[in-house]
Amino acid sequence: MDVIVKKSEIVGVVSPPPSKSYTHRAFLAASISPKCKIYNPLIAEDTLATLNVCKLLGSRYIRQNFFEFWGYDLRKSKANYFYLANSGTTLRFLIGLISQIYDRKYSVLDGDSSLRNRPNKELVVALKSLGAEIKGSNDFKPPLFVKGVAKGGEVRIKATSSQFISSLLFSLPNAIGDSIVIVEGMKSKPYVDVTLHVLKEAKVKIDVENENYYIQGEQDFKLRKFDVPSDFSSASYLIAAGLLAGKLKIRNMFDSMQGDKQIVEIANQMGGKIKWDKKDGAIVVEKSELEGVEIDASNIPDLVPTISVLASIAKGKTIIYNAEHLRFKEIDRIEGIYHNLKSVGIDVKKTEDGVIIKGGKIKGGVVNSFGDHRMALAFSLLGLVAENDVIVKNAEVVSVSFPNYFEIIEKIGGNIEKL
Repeated sequence: MDVIVKKSEIVGVVSPPPSKSYTHRAFLAASISPKCKIYNPLIAEDTLATLNVCKLLGSRYIRQNFFEFWGYDLRKSKANYFYLANSGTTLRFLIGLISQIYDRKYSVLDGDSSLRNRPNKELVVALKSLGAEIKGSNDFKPPLFVKGVAKGGEVRIKATSSQFISSLLFSLPNAIGDSIVIVEGMKSKPYVDVTLHVLKEAKVKIDVENENYYIQGEQDFKLRKFDVPSDFSSASYLIAAGLLAGKLKIRNMFDSMQGDKQIVEIANQMGGKIKWDKKDGAIVVEKSELEGVEIDASNIPDLVPTISVLASIAKGKTIIYNAEHLRFKEIDRIEGIYHNLKSVGIDVKKTEDGVIIKGGKIKGGVVNSFGDHRMALAFSLLGLVAENDVIVKNAEVVSVSFPNYFEIIEKIGGNIEKL
């Protein structure tokens, strides 16, 4: 599906979807806890991949106005083929969890063409050092063949992806023996904090000292109830829409461990008219004249497409750096950002670890998601302020994290045509 976005003025009250990061972790923790209720989870393509994994691992659940889970002993799971669609989070967490299954057979972990381009070498090397058997390509892109069992021990890992760390933190409490995970060069630490939050709610004990994680083995997960908060990554597109083209009130935005709440601070830095009432959970944002800034993206990779769109209309130059891990997302997002901004007439340069954007007028043109939901979500916003229409290619991919995104934009005044 392609989408045409025309110049528009927007106004209204909106609510973003629930957090994708929290939903993945809550579903997995619930699936290996005795009994648990999950409220307000995100139901989208990525999280449905995780929900399917929970079922394959042996968990039962019913869906009402919440999800009620009856968990299963991970070590007794009999499933040996897992198709994970496009979900990198599901893949990375499952690599760790499968390494705890006592089975003589290999489990196959596979996905679509995008997932087959996601490297996992650092995580695989760490688990193999603890005893897991894992086969795959040189950089361990799917399909992967995984067999337990990884026992406790000391492991050092370069944190090129926070998901590698989160996978170890989720899997090693199940291991025989205690573990120490020593992290080198942490990136996207807030996502690890989200993992630790869910594990704490599940009564899993992990001690943290600097970037060392001390994990007791043979622990039982005991998550009983979890309320999934709203997603700040998804809210960033609504915030950007308000800054670009109107005035919005965004509800249900209470404080949480999510690093992407930094979008509020960044909008302020750029001169945006934005207020966040944390007590009431409301963010009010309106059209603003923005200025270029310098942004360290080491902990906020998912915000970079949104910031790039804001930078494209900001006065002066925006420098985004420490974002080299964006090259290993669903696509090489640095290349994607460069291509799309060039396509609509913006002066942009690539660096090894980011982009330099000189704000200007959006001429309009064709942008491409390249199969990456965050590219479609962010770059569709350019059409709200472009001199001519913006066509978003392969826009259906928003269903990965924000299925009703275009409907919400239309509801608040966005002029959108689906092709």
